[in-house]
Amino acid sequence: MSTQFKASGVITVTTDFGHRGPFVGTMKGVIISRFAQARIIDLTHEVYVHWPAEAGFWIARSYHYFPVGSVHLAIVDPGVGTDRSVLLAVGDGHAFLAPDNGLLAEVVEATGATVRHVPNELIARYSLGEPSATFHGRDIFAPLAAAIASGELNVESCGEPSEEFIPSIVEPPELRAGNLRGMVITCDHFGNLISNIGRADLATIRDPVVHAGGHDIRIGRTYADASPGELLALINSFGMLEIARSEQSAAEFLGLGRGAPLRVTQFNTPQGSND
Repeated sequence: MSTQFKASGVITVTTDFGHRGPFVGTMKGVIISRFAQARIIDLTHEVYVHWPAEAGFWIARSYHYFPVGSVHLAIVDPGVGTDRSVLLAVGDGHAFLAPDNGLLAEVVEATGATVRHVPNELIARYSLGEPSATFHGRDIFAPLAAAIASGELNVESCGEPSEEFIPSIVEPPELRAGNLRGMVITCDHFGNLISNIGRADLATIRDPVVHAGGHDIRIGRTYADASPGELLALINSFGMLEIARSEQSAAEFLGLGRGAPLRVTQFNTPQGSND
């Protein structure tokens, strides 16, 4: 995909900060102070804490709903204050800014992005004085995002292209001996378990059934395909396999959460040593 980027003034923000305290607000304040015309959109601040993979999962599936030229700023940064790199990826006409901790690995794969490690001298030029050791989102990333979104900072000036960056901690789905194996990436507000198995992954399995939490779950089309309290699986609005419990929480019922393994086989396939 093309890596050409022309700033549109749109900045999306994704974090694991939640909404307690001033953390999200002060990041936005820095952006507006540096670029008053910025259009800031919260993608989510409910990413599971300290797990960059979920942030990258959502950004990879959401970025194309925003205008070309958007800057997607993501902060899930358990290594804040260390010497981990500041990563800028540019692909499909969008820019992605995040710590180099695996967060952007799936985004890079999805967009064919060009990756750069932002040089320390450039970070020092744009940061808020001496950065805090615990809040680089405010002191480093927000000013950089504002400079890129305004067009003040050209993405080609943000270091040489590099093939070196931290890979995702999440393995992609794997098909082996008729078993498609994946995992739960996140649990939404309704208790639906969203996996890393996509529509295309299921194409090789005729009449698939999902095995999770000791249950065999058939795949339907809508939530209404199950009676209240019944489990079902479906392909959600982002094209990913999801386990739901009609009008209730699948996560609570199954006792599963992020990282839980899932397996998909053909319906009526005998179960045995492959479990």
